[in-house]
Amino acid sequence: MIRERFSEHIRNYLSDDSWMILEDHYDPEENLKYESLFCLSNGYLGTRGAYEERAAKSIPCTYINGVFDKSETFMRELANLPDWLGIKLYVEKELIGIETCRVLEFSRALDMKHALLVKRFVLEDKKGRRTEVEGIRMVSRANVHRMGIRLFVTPLNYSGIIEVENIIDGSVINFCDAPRFKVKHTRLLTNCPLTDKGAYVEVATRDRKLCVGTGSLIEAYAGGRPVMKNRSFGAFGETAVEFQDFDAEEGKAVEVVKYASVYTEREVPDCHGDSCTERASDRSELHCRVRDEIKGFAADGFETEMSRHIEVYARMWDEANIEIRGDFDLDRAVRFTLFHLMSAGSEHDDRVNVGAKLLSGEEYGGHAFWDTELFMLPFFACVFPDTARNLENYRYRLLDAARANAAKNGYRGAQYPWESADDGTEQCPDWTIEPDGTCYRCYVAVYEHHVTAAVAYGIYNYVKITGDRCFLREKGAEILIETARFWASRCEYNREMDRYEIRRVTGPDEWHESVDNNLYTNYLARWNLGYVLELLREFKEDGTGLYEDLKARLNIRDEELESWSHVKEKMYLPKGKENGLLEQFEGYFDLKEVTIEAYDENDWPIRPEILRTVPKTQTQIIKQADVVMLLHLLGEEFDEETKRKNYTYYEKRTLHGSSLSPSIYSVMGLHVGDETKAYRYLRRAAFIDLTDLQKNTREGIHAANAGGVWQTVVFGFAGVSFSEDGVVDIRPHMPKEWEGLSFKLHHRGSKMEITVLPDNSVTVTVLEGGPVSVRINGEAMVLKGSGPADEAMVPEGSGQAAGGPS
Repeated sequence: MIRERFSEHIRNYLSDDSWMILEDHYDPEENLKYESLFCLSNGYLGTRGAYEERAAKSIPCTYINGVFDKSETFMRELANLPDWLGIKLYVEKELIGIETCRVLEFSRALDMKHALLVKRFVLEDKKGRRTEVEGIRMVSRANVHRMGIRLFVTPLNYSGIIEVENIIDGSVINFCDAPRFKVKHTRLLTNCPLTDKGAYVEVATRDRKLCVGTGSLIEAYAGGRPVMKNRSFGAFGETAVEFQDFDAEEGKAVEVVKYASVYTEREVPDCHGDSCTERASDRSELHCRVRDEIKGFAADGFETEMSRHIEVYARMWDEANIEIRGDFDLDRAVRFTLFHLMSAGSEHDDRVNVGAKLLSGEEYGGHAFWDTELFMLPFFACVFPDTARNLENYRYRLLDAARANAAKNGYRGAQYPWESADDGTEQCPDWTIEPDGTCYRCYVAVYEHHVTAAVAYGIYNYVKITGDRCFLREKGAEILIETARFWASRCEYNREMDRYEIRRVTGPDEWHESVDNNLYTNYLARWNLGYVLELLREFKEDGTGLYEDLKARLNIRDEELESWSHVKEKMYLPKGKENGLLEQFEGYFDLKEVTIEAYDENDWPIRPEILRTVPKTQTQIIKQADVVMLLHLLGEEFDEETKRKNYTYYEKRTLHGSSLSPSIYSVMGLHVGDETKAYRYLRRAAFIDLTDLQKNTREGIHAANAGGVWQTVVFGFAGVSFSEDGVVDIRPHMPKEWEGLSFKLHHRGSKMEITVLPDNSVTVTVLEGGPVSVRINGEAMVLKGSGPADEAMVPEGSGQAAGGPS
């Protein structure tokens, strides 16, 4: 048991091994990976799992969701904000640290159930003094402005004075370990004591001067009484250091607690403009808010706040947990992906999205991509509908920016940016810099336009799952209309062939840039136009006046609607070869035929040798699911044989250069009957960060992959899909390795629990709401719900088999 590695100070707070991720020895070369794995987030902020005393190899980062800055970089990116973690312990000027002492015992673990990072070290300094340091770190979900660290410091073979530094480091930068890309996104405003004790650092982002205040206070207790003494404060440039000490007795633990808080002026309305940037007093409104928060935190106590935090996570896990019985390692790995995904989503703020690395790393600048709508949104819609609605509202807030983006590029309607930050402008850089300093033009934002269709599909899917017609009518419809406008203007008419085409485009496979008629893009554009036209017909017939209002407000003319219908009907949809193969884009089948023949020890495809001499662009090797992604989203457009043939063909040619890819191949593998490979793909996806399969976990957790893992389990192996008329269809594909599968879903105001057994029998229990229409293994029924849980159990083989995952 992992919990047995810790003393009674820590052990009683910890969960069983199915909820614990352990680091069992110290290897400085693994620091950056574990900083990502052990990141703690609460939807408002995220702090990487760096050591309090710092290590030589480290990227300490604290991000607040939505706080972006550009400065000298190519794009607006999450600004690395003052590091609140700092605690240094000294004995006779010797640092008690992981890299300054001999490590006799070492354990660090993430408790996913309670969202706590815990540690236990026994360290021996150069004079042979041994100190046990145990600790708990928390980024509170109960009050998102509170962060805390609780240490138990025990001198094992000595007594004496232990000196303590409480540190807030405002000198942190982005990309601190990348000389070519280092940048400072903040400017120091204040470095001063919090009150008569503690530390406070206030900074402003350099571009838009958004003020951020960070404060901290350290207390120490022995036998329940305060023992900290000799406090003094020092401002060392951008770093605040409060010194204090306490008397330590051999064999007796002293509890050291750091209370910390952070606010931005977004949450303190009275703090804005010159009052933040040109103050005459250190007591700004922001400073006062942080001070009062820490005062309240210390009065409540770490234990009380931790209990509240754990209660919130208990409620969250009651919604989100997936239990896979029979495969312990996979069960824990799936839980790990869900922990990070649900920790980063905000149920309170619709100004923010979920970045491609969540709040755990600086790669991609914290930007939102198509990943949100197609990979993460289904999880939030089914598990945390309020968060899902916030993600949809985020796109609506930035609709005007998408309109401006379309106009800038010569199109009508709304063109959503490939990479989106806080203001909706395109944040994908025009140039990419290689490690050797050479630059090449980056055309992703110029050609990869399918994100706009993803935004539209996200609205469709969100409404289908949640039944939130209010959002559709008040906001979603406007987005959908403007995306349809974009596609109608983006398509080009080929008079000779009497068809509309999308030329010079990049599909999901980014290794083949600027092609003509990418199949995925053409189909999704056509779908977007068709869905909006059908929706407008529905609004016209419902007699509410919404149709007339939209036409007047958005200046929609009948001729425009007719043109959309014309473009939709004549959209070129390449059918490929007569044998049923769909061509990814025009000319793809003419490229050099290269397939994947071998896999490494992690079951990851090995790059074919020919790619050493032949560029990928000249071969059929692709980065990620493209045609197969189309089959996943719009499966109703294709017969089962076409799906099977194309899955088989493209699976042999996909190198999975993106973490988005394995989960899609897993879901589609189940759909076409390739269950063995589907299980292998699920394992690749679930372990991609835990085992650092792509050697880039140091950059942060793969957010879209986390959402894809959830989809693979729920839409794939459990076989859940949602029909347009509100029926929940369940047709499982249970692998032989599993002894059972359980999870919960929200659907159109109801909440249900689904349990699947190895024989593919299914039990559905309505916990809230109802009635719920379900079709289980082909047998249709209505569960009334409300009051005592309504339950139905249907064995596999009853009735006619329902369709697979959509």
